[in-house]
Order: sequence, then structure tokens, then C-alpha cells
Amino acid sequence: MTAVAFSQPDAGWASPALTGLAASIATNVVTTVKNAGANAPRSLQRVIGPSEIGTPCVRRLAYKLCDWPQVNTDGDPWASIIGTAVHSWMEDTFRAENERLGQERYVIERRLQIRGNIHGNADLFDRATGTNIDWKCVGEDRLKKYRKNGPGDQYRVQAHLYGLGQENAGETVNDVSVVFLPRGGRIDGLHVWCEPYNRQVALDALQRLDHVLTLLHQPQFDPGQNPQAFGSFPASDAFCTFCPWFQPGSTDPSKGCPGAA
Repeated sequence: MTAVAFSQPDAGWASPALTGLAASIATNVVTTVKNAGANAPRSLQRVIGPSEIGTPCVRRLAYKLCDWPQVNTDGDPWASIIGTAVHSWMEDTFRAENERLGQERYVIERRLQIRGNIHGNADLFDRATGTNIDWKCVGEDRLKKYRKNGPGDQYRVQAHLYGLGQENAGETVNDVSVVFLPRGGRIDGLHVWCEPYNRQVALDALQRLDHVLTLLHQPQFDPGQNPQAFGSFPASDAFCTFCPWFQPGSTDPSKGCPGAA
């Protein structure tokens, strides 16, 4: 799967069947949506967050920690925009549920301090069960994959980091959960993954992060002194297409990663 780019708005991005006013409307909508998506708060984030710490790709982690210039910026933001809208709707829904219950059973969109300057916004914490819940809005293929294989390391680590953040905020955390909401189809087609909260999972992820940071401060691995150093960090096939530093065919890791071999 390749990222879709709309670099020639005058020509219209859409099907050849769209001409005249229809093509102009389509191009305008796509351009406006892409510009808004690129400037959304999550898109402009610079400090590493819980959702990125658990990436299986150490090279991607190194790029992020160096705040290295991104090269893969023409992706379609629509899935992210849908996810943001769903998160907002769920936030309103559970606030209304708290009002109906007459108590704050659900802690919603809480800003958590994981450690030092590492923060994250947790979607939902259910005090009745001691469970941190994270929403993920996914397509049908991803939903089937997560139903069969679980959430993968990145989402699992993120869940436990949020658990650590909730613990730091004074909550009693029993379990962590990821709720995969279908981007299409029916709400009862969702998939829920959960497991007991394990502080060590979060601490191990932070230790891995520290290890990469330590390497980046050594001259031979410092991209500022040796731009080829990114090639020393192992790459893994973790959604390469959507990685901000993915550059197919690149032979210079300072200008983009060709992906995992």
C-alpha cells in the first residue's frame, strides 16, 4: 500500500469521471482537509509520547528523538481525522454518562505525566473497574488482524504506559485495555483487548528509550556529527508506509529510511 499524494490541485485528484465543477469541489475538499490534518495538534507534536515509545522500529525511535526532518509527508490524513472525530464523540458521550450516574466514574481525556517531560492524554479511565481504556478507530483489515493476533507491541506498551501515568495520578490501576472501534460497519463489531496492568512493561519500554538516547549522545551514533549513524539503528517493518521518515530506495539514512530489509 502506498501513500496517496495530491500534489497537483489544479488538475484535480479524483477519478477522470469528475470534471468541471465536481472536480474543482473534490480538489478543494481534499486540499482543505489535508491542510487541516497537517496542522492538527497531534500532527504538530514534537516531544515523544506514549504512542511512539513502543514502536518496534528502533530507527524510527531514533529519528523521533532527534526531531529529524520528516520526508514522508504526503499521506492521506482522513483516517486520522475520523479517529479524532470519534475520540471527541466518545469524550462527550462518557461525560454525559458521568452526569447520568451522578458521579465521576469515568476520568476522561486526562493529561498524564508518565515520567519527566513524557506526557500523554489518556482517553478513558474507569474507576469502577480500575481499567485504563484507549480508543483505536481502525479499518476492517486491521480489525481482523488485531482480533486474531492482539494489539502488537506498540499499542500494548502504550496501554501500560498510560497505566503507569494513571498510577502516578493516584488511581488504582488493575487492567489496561485497547478498544478497536470499526471505522465502517456496526459498533457491535468492535474488538476489546485487555490484560492486567504490569508496571514493568512500562518501565522496560522507558529503559529501552533511555538506551537509544544514550547511544545518540555517543559521537559514533550522533547524527549531528555522523548523519549516516541512523543506519546503525535496526529497522523493523512496523507500518513503514506511514512512517514520517520512510523514503523508498534511499541510500542515505539521513535523508530517509528505505524500510526494513
